[in-house]
Amino acid sequence: MARLKSLNLRLKFHTSYNTHPIVIKYKDSAVDGIDLHIDQTEQKEEITFEGFSPNDAKQVVSCTLEYNNREVDIQSIASLQMKDNQYVANVVIKNCKNIHFNGRLDLNFSKHWFKHKILEGASLDEDYVHWDQMSFTTQEVFCVGDSFTYGHGVDRNETWPSLLNRNAFNFGSIGLSHDGCVKNVKHILQNSKHVKQIICLLPGATRKLFNFEFLRSHGSIPISYTSEYTLPEEFTDEINDIKELIFKGSINDDWIKACTDIIYLCNKHKVECWLSTWDNDMYMHIPTEYRLPIFPHLTSFTERASDTAHPHKKHYELFVKNIKPYIDKRQS
Repeated sequence: MARLKSLNLRLKFHTSYNTHPIVIKYKDSAVDGIDLHIDQTEQKEEITFEGFSPNDAKQVVSCTLEYNNREVDIQSIASLQMKDNQYVANVVIKNCKNIHFNGRLDLNFSKHWFKHKILEGASLDEDYVHWDQMSFTTQEVFCVGDSFTYGHGVDRNETWPSLLNRNAFNFGSIGLSHDGCVKNVKHILQNSKHVKQIICLLPGATRKLFNFEFLRSHGSIPISYTSEYTLPEEFTDEINDIKELIFKGSINDDWIKACTDIIYLCNKHKVECWLSTWDNDMYMHIPTEYRLPIFPHLTSFTERASDTAHPHKKHYELFVKNIKPYIDKRQS
């Protein structure tokens, strides 16, 4: 498993003044730039600014943060505690990128910041895979899959989980992999007290989870052969290994194992299990007892979702029409 125990960020200051120089200090030393060594996701850093004067209207320090020579967001984690400024109230200025006053700039890093600014939205210390935080209450039916389950490009009431008319929980996640489906099913079974039925529309055998360690946290993100994420360069070799696995077709066995794992987990928890896919090549590998009709081919209808590529509401309506006799019969 790829591991990244620390990373370096470069904090740059772009200073302007007319008559009064500005002094920037980090750990009690004057600086004109800072190399921040980050080794924990909740790390905090403090930088002080001195020398601002109401007599110099040109004074300003603009702050930028870089990782691997690309600029990353600083504003959402920065706040300035104003201090020793004349003629103004010394208040806290949140989301502060441009400094106009004396004070202490606080940088408060977080898992959320690293997830979205460094790790391309990867799950971090979560036992499921999704771009958003997920929570459920009393739902008994859970629908798991990728964008074809989430319903990319259609209204929420037009997705196939909604069209089931069974108060189903939509656990679809855009770009999800087959082993990501396994992880999400496991999360549901371990955290729902009400689940009675899992319906999984598996993606094709074209993606696989990349699991890694990052600053003492555990992360995962689905990788496809065409993925171009700007993830830390320390992860490059393992990501390339996954792409090679996909390119050579060796991932098919992994996909079949995902079906077996989902069925095993559901049986262990005495939860009804149904599987389908939109991948014609892999469909027949789903065990017959748990197999639902295949998702309608995109050419079944000329219409598409708003992105012009994903299924239209008509595809989801036909899928629900085809699968309801199976899932309703066992529930009756």
